[in-house]
Amino acid sequence: MSKFLVGSLLFIVIVTFLALANNSGKDAVSFLAIGGFAAFKRYKDRFTNFFKNVETVPYWGNKFGRDICIRLLSEDKFKPYVNKKGQKVRGFSVSESGRWFCINGQYYPTYLVFDYNRSSSEITMIDGTQIDSGDWKYDYQITQALNEYLNTDRNLRLDNTSHDMITTGDCSRAFKRILQGNYEDLATSDWDEFRYRWEKELSEIKVANLNRMNTRDHAKALRDKSIAGEALHTRVLMDEEINVIAHAIRNDEIKDISDWFKLNAFKDDMCVCNGVSLLKDLGYPTNKVGTLFLFDCLRDIQKPYFEDAVITLEKFPIDELVPIIESHVETAHATGDVLWGAGLLYLSKRIGYTISLAQGSVALDDPIAAIFRDKPEPMVQAQGKF
Repeated sequence: MSKFLVGSLLFIVIVTFLALANNSGKDAVSFLAIGGFAAFKRYKDRFTNFFKNVETVPYWGNKFGRDICIRLLSEDKFKPYVNKKGQKVRGFSVSESGRWFCINGQYYPTYLVFDYNRSSSEITMIDGTQIDSGDWKYDYQITQALNEYLNTDRNLRLDNTSHDMITTGDCSRAFKRILQGNYEDLATSDWDEFRYRWEKELSEIKVANLNRMNTRDHAKALRDKSIAGEALHTRVLMDEEINVIAHAIRNDEIKDISDWFKLNAFKDDMCVCNGVSLLKDLGYPTNKVGTLFLFDCLRDIQKPYFEDAVITLEKFPIDELVPIIESHVETAHATGDVLWGAGLLYLSKRIGYTISLAQGSVALDDPIAAIFRDKPEPMVQAQGKF
């Protein structure tokens, strides 16, 4: 029996019971039953669409609407998820863009899912809503893989102690603070950039809850290299926290930070933004230690840290940037990495430099070289509030 019919019957049973309970009489019972059928017939499409959305894209499908979900999913391709052991997980796939993951035909927007609790089988969304994981909650391989994929059990470490777990209330407050438009706006926005602002808001909420003494202790702790390094790589930091770390580096309280700036040292893309923000705050020439890291941040123009990496690099002397640009262009050309090539092109145009590959003769069917020949700059989404 479909969920629509089940809902219809449930509605009729309820109104019938209410009618009987209130001694409304036989005629009232019949009237309410007929009215119930009429109401469900009138709103049949709305109810069936609701259930289709919830089944295919749990929770967010009903928020975004069916048409938007269909369009977004049709623009992506999926491949099986491979766990840390190198095994493909049956029934679990991720989109090539990284925006979605799919479990047994149900699609979830990756950056809008916060946590998965294996013990309760609940998935927590970034607005604090919790939903049941469904039939696959009994599949050990899938639940283990999802736990690994979402990197659950994340303590918000403010200093050298682990504070309370982030609550659904924290999630909800942070979400409401940054949701400027409606859910349809969110559906088509830059989710990783939205997630970055959301995590930053979470940090602010948690730090704001510290009392004055703890706040001083927190700032003092961030001047310790090991504590600052762990915070930098594991959670999104507030601007004030970045400033504290940068000040400690300038004053030689924190020394030799070269090992901080490697992409794979950061927990996720959101935390990579910390590294870029710190180098941006330090300014040239102190931030030269992260030069190659900043160039690595140009490999994908869709990443939330891309634009800030460009802004930071363009303040370097051009004669220091050109040799690295040319070297990376050769590598991008040899490997056919179009996204990286687009990022290098964007930086070169920002500093007013013409890449040598654009001046030579190249094959017309060479995709990486073609982007350097009289092509417009790549579209880079602004990182303001939508």
